[in-house]
Amino acid sequence: MIDMPSPQWLRIGYAANIIILVPVCYAMVFGAGVSTVFEGNVPESEGLRLLVASFWFAILLASIAGLVSPAFFAPILIVQIVYKSAWLATYVAPRLLTDGVGAVPMGVAITFGAIVLTYPLILRLASR
Repeated sequence: MIDMPSPQWLRIGYAANIIILVPVCYAMVFGAGVSTVFEGNVPESEGLRLLVASFWFAILLASIAGLVSPAFFAPILIVQIVYKSAWLATYVAPRLLTDGVGAVPMGVAITFGAIVLTYPLILRLASR
């Protein structure tokens, strides 16, 4: 295993958030938004789009701050595990079962799945 000080592991999660969220937040606010990010599988609603964009922008800002103060911002990684798991369980899984792969924004679903699977490991390694 890589010998890395514990807080360094958290920075991996923050860096991943930044890499993912910069283009996503830009698209949600200035670009094609929902049609791009959700691959046309979620109807456009300005209020909901801006709510999601605001939430993701908050995670982006917390992740940038987490690069400086990793332990303090660790809860943002936990929030992501919880809300992404809930979305996968309540939206993605039922749509996959009833309507198939074409009804689900697979880019977001795969990204969320990867985060749900890897961030608990990052948190565990950081707690050592």
